[in-house]
Amino acid sequence: MIASLLTLLLVAAQTGAQAGAPAAAPTGGSAAFQPVTKLDGPILQVVFGERAVVRLGDKGQPQLDKVEKGKLAIAHPVGSVQETFAKPEAGQIAIALDGSAEKKASYLKVWNGLDYPVIYKAGVLVLVGGKLEPAQVRVCAVPAGATHYETWPRPVVAVALGSFTKAANDKVCE
Repeated sequence: MIASLLTLLLVAAQTGAQAGAPAAAPTGGSAAFQPVTKLDGPILQVVFGERAVVRLGDKGQPQLDKVEKGKLAIAHPVGSVQETFAKPEAGQIAIALDGSAEKKASYLKVWNGLDYPVIYKAGVLVLVGGKLEPAQVRVCAVPAGATHYETWPRPVVAVALGSFTKAANDKVCE
């Protein structure tokens, strides 16, 4: 059910639907959240402690190249963790999710190996009072050949990303 809610949330964001309005049924959705970094139709799900490396198809649909486990240095107290992820190859985008109790935040790092800025839609699955709850989040464009961080002051278990498109500029946020 949580996976379906997260997918519905992202589908609603992609189509511009308002909260409470019916949204299209998720493609390939499941009845329960699966803590796996994977593609679910046009939606990329990245779970805590992992990184997805993708290429974008002609219409901006992610195509999963590989999944890696690791840590983001920024998500932990200074000096306690070494960054385990290398820059992806040209033409790839990589997305990692990590966080720590010490920093009281979750971090999403996006590496853009494309020659243009990219923007996307995102939703997160947050741990609230021992229960998983989906939430839509605002994200900003990732400049060409650069990295960008999104930070949330809550324990994010997974992020769903979709609708990858060329951004008008590096300053666009949605």
